Amino acid sequence: MKKLSILFTTILLLISAESYSQNMLKKWYISGGVHAVNHPSVRGLGEGLFETDNWSFVPPLSQISVARTLNHSFAVDLQASVGEIDNKRLSNLGVENEYMVLIGMGLRYRFANDYILKETSWFDPYLRFGANYYRMPYRGMEFNGVVDNSGDALENGAVVDNDHFALSGGLGMNFWIWPKIGLNIEAQYVAIPATKSDYIDFIQAKAGLAFRFGKNDRDKDGIVDEEDECPDTPGLKEYKGCPDTDGDKIEDRLDECPLEPCPNGEDTDEYYCVNGCKIMKEKVEEPPVAPEPPVVTPEPPKEISFEDVLFEFDRYDLTADGAQKIKEAAELIKQQGGNYFVDGFADSKGTDAYNMNLSRKRAQAVKDSLVKEGIEANRLEVRAFGEQYPKCTNDTEEGRACNRRVVVLERY
Repeated sequence: MKKLSILFTTILLLISAESYSQNMLKKWYISGGVHAVNHPSVRGLGEGLFETDNWSFVPPLSQISVARTLNHSFAVDLQASVGEIDNKRLSNLGVENEYMVLIGMGLRYRFANDYILKETSWFDPYLRFGANYYRMPYRGMEFNGVVDNSGDALENGAVVDNDHFALSGGLGMNFWIWPKIGLNIEAQYVAIPATKSDYIDFIQAKAGLAFRFGKNDRDKDGIVDEEDECPDTPGLKEYKGCPDTDGDKIEDRLDECPLEPCPNGEDTDEYYCVNGCKIMKEKVEEPPVAPEPPVVTPEPPKEISFEDVLFEFDRYDLTADGAQKIKEAAELIKQQGGNYFVDGFADSKGTDAYNMNLSRKRAQAVKDSLVKEGIEANRLEVRAFGEQYPKCTNDTEEGRACNRRVVVLERY
């Protein structure tokens, strides 16, 4: 018995050292301690359960359990209990100081499963059901008209040998004092079906230390560090442990605006989304509408058109011919007087946003050139319409060249 206690002590120390060296995901669990058995209290629904005389106590480190978590609610375990005990129900028949062994597999239902209690709760109760090998040297004892310690006649005629199959069920509780170390208590009823009686059934209770251990998970997001690409920031499994703070289905590492939700592909009247950011759309003014001429003396608006003579494809700097055209236009504006819009247009090649920007640059280039020719800047207002309102078809090169234009239109 002393050698067995030393062996159990060594196993517990080795595993507890391992549990200190690792952060845990609560996958593995081990407990060890003392246990006691109670045969008399199986009668009458636990009668005398709290009377110490009914209990047979086993020396320290006589019970060990190893468990593995399956999911949030269930775990499987392997339990072993050993030691010299008395069947105090049958001590009058000499069943004393006998060496018992109880080894079995069990299934646990954990109440700390995030449904009933928080999975991180310090209070960790569970139900356990097991199937066991049970050895107790009854040496072929026959129960036929014999009487137990309480004077109850045992008349079923069963012959009880040394080795048995046993079923068990009960309740246990862990109290996690530290993340990896806690206290464990457990009580279960152990029944031997083959005897068809409760003469050698017993209640087993145990108490001891519990340890749990597993892989590292520094940010506690349920993804082990070796699989977590953001191990210090809680994240999501679909992004390999990295977060999506604004919940727009773009992980923060790829989201240029991680605090403002804007899913890629979203497009509204006000904005569209690129890399998780809102790109505001420019408000486009209605196309210029020529005022109705006076009834008496109708006069069309004064308009000067600068077409492909000014710009090449995808350019906004003036050509040599364009510079000459600017000089002529400046002289005409000086003669006519008045204020003017400088409206820029583009062909249909490229995106809407790009063409809008290109048409604005073309109109600005014309305005700047007119100012250099002596036209006051406050008389000229730049507007951009991109590929809107084409003058010619965009299906031919000639048509697209026609649409790369700037129009100077008198404003009233």
